[in-house]
Amino acid sequence: MLTPRRSLALAWFAVILVAWGPSGRSQTLRLEPDHPWRPPFGLDRVGRPSRVVVEAAGPGSLVLVQSRGGREVARTDVALPAAPPLVATIPVPAGMDEVVLLSNGEHEVARLAIDRPPVEFDATATASATVNPVDLDAILPPSDWLLLGPGATVDLAVVAFARDRDRPEARLTAWFESEPARRFETAAPLSAGRRSVIRTAIASPAGKADRDVLHVTLRDGASIGEKSIPTMLVRDVPERPAFGAYETKLRYDAPISVRDPATGTFSSLDYAQGWRPELNDVVVRLPNGGRFVFWRGSSYIPFWAGRHNTGACYEWAEVMSRPPDAVDCVEPLMDKELRYGRVQIVESTPSRVHVRWMYQSTDLHYKVWGDQAVEDYYFYPDGFGTRVVSLKTDPATEYELCELIVLTPQSTYPLDVLPENLVDALCLDGTRRVYRSPIREESDRPVGGDPPAIYRLRLNRREEMAAIAFNPGDRAFPPVVFGPFQDGGLQVTPWYWGSHWPLARGNATGSTIDERVSASPCHNSVMSWAGSRPEPIAESRRLTLDAAGKARMMASRRWAWLIGMTDGDDETLLRWARSYARPASITAEGARIGFDAWSPERRAYVLEATRPSLAIALAPEAPVVNPVFEIAGAPAAAPRVSIDGAEVPAGSFAWDGRTLWLKAVLNGPATVRLDFPGPGPAAP
Repeated sequence: MLTPRRSLALAWFAVILVAWGPSGRSQTLRLEPDHPWRPPFGLDRVGRPSRVVVEAAGPGSLVLVQSRGGREVARTDVALPAAPPLVATIPVPAGMDEVVLLSNGEHEVARLAIDRPPVEFDATATASATVNPVDLDAILPPSDWLLLGPGATVDLAVVAFARDRDRPEARLTAWFESEPARRFETAAPLSAGRRSVIRTAIASPAGKADRDVLHVTLRDGASIGEKSIPTMLVRDVPERPAFGAYETKLRYDAPISVRDPATGTFSSLDYAQGWRPELNDVVVRLPNGGRFVFWRGSSYIPFWAGRHNTGACYEWAEVMSRPPDAVDCVEPLMDKELRYGRVQIVESTPSRVHVRWMYQSTDLHYKVWGDQAVEDYYFYPDGFGTRVVSLKTDPATEYELCELIVLTPQSTYPLDVLPENLVDALCLDGTRRVYRSPIREESDRPVGGDPPAIYRLRLNRREEMAAIAFNPGDRAFPPVVFGPFQDGGLQVTPWYWGSHWPLARGNATGSTIDERVSASPCHNSVMSWAGSRPEPIAESRRLTLDAAGKARMMASRRWAWLIGMTDGDDETLLRWARSYARPASITAEGARIGFDAWSPERRAYVLEATRPSLAIALAPEAPVVNPVFEIAGAPAAAPRVSIDGAEVPAGSFAWDGRTLWLKAVLNGPATVRLDFPGPGPAAP
């Protein structure tokens, strides 16, 4: 089987003919290579035009004659640029087998044979309905595999292109390996020079097996095209809460790619053997369809897992002032075996989810230096929550805290799935920046606006929702905006690309594409705040114990971001950011206001109940969006909730005995009243 790199090497091998024109100048014809990392992708590659590159030493009138089977079909004038290099690229229909370059419309100066296979063929198979893989207890299945949930049917698409001749007797056959007797078969006649497209539905295989292979063949007496598609079958899906967190072991059927750091040789490890058996994954489900995942394969670094099989991550605490004895970067993604990382569901109630991730940053060889980080994630039923980073470190150590990253599954090329406008920055002053790929140099970066800004990170061309991040103390736009990768003089990624994370083991941080794209999920870094950290919400320096139990001077700092997964428009996101950045002033009857009355960590107003009926008056500077109230000492039973005397229906608030989440936008002064049914037992 050809790897992407070998295919590229073969693609670059083309017949190049150099001839001398009437004036003695050289004229060159060559085929532009079909790079696997560049469009078109998938079925669009079948029957795609050839791209012929014309290079001339000087100006002149040139015509490219296109022919098939020795017969001229078309002529195209060659439009050369006004200044060197005098190079033009001309698309030539896929059925052509030769081109001739003429000078002044009559003198042949170059000839090139186009050698492509007589028949091109490809097939794709997808589930009939789009379901987030996480809802099937799976994570980032390879993009060229088929994932089928209970009762799903298969949408099969086949494209073929015959270049040499008509094939009226061609037939298409498809079957699952477990059921060779149950075959779908249909006539698939091919006409020379035309793309043939067949789409059909196929039933899932019966039985209890959780793996299978879908075989697709195109035959005209002998086989002229075939493809085998690995299939993951999910027979039963556990019932999960619409809102809540749970532990599971997310399914990933491909092996873990392993590189030996000493020898550079590659091997693989069975995914089920990758970690100690007591370690689980954690998934947060949100009613709007958001899925936030703490996956063993990502070293527990959490990310939003999208419906279309990509993810969005906010990064982690990465050491910038790398110790001199460190091997490669010092960050939690190096903890592939989870020697230090842990994840814990602290709270999962009808009104709030709280998940804690604890880790140490390590180098490639699992060496640590005593620093420690805790990241707390709080979520509410509206799909928004907070990321809270608490970092205990040597005072001299510099850390990076935020980078916007998109995760892509195995066998996925970035230019195929990532949108051009990957990130928007919506400033609180109403201005907007759009970060488009590729960013090549300083002049390409967007200008204007005044931070802080709320950032929208898109996961996928097809994904409707986007990941959101906002920190009111962030006074700078990200100073690092990653540029694209080049390969053979061609742009092959829109941003930075790396195969060393997630899941893959043994690879150091890279700066080029590699064949691991076909063996492991990968990540795409868009922009980083690097050493430009937002203002901490808490900071201290004292003698304490580090992560290794050694007493020494340590700096402790804490930051909080508003995060979420939403399809909200610009105005909605700005309303959220302003609500978080500018909490309302409050007064209360039947309750005392807490010492830390506004908690940016939990996006909550903090009070203590003194009577079974409470009235909280809010005087907002900016509209208050879906306020959260933490009320210690309140009765456990659900209260009657009203806003300015109008009762709030049961589906528009959630109460867990301590935390009230309220679905409402308060555009001006308002009073929220809670009436509990009798004294009842006080909440702990």
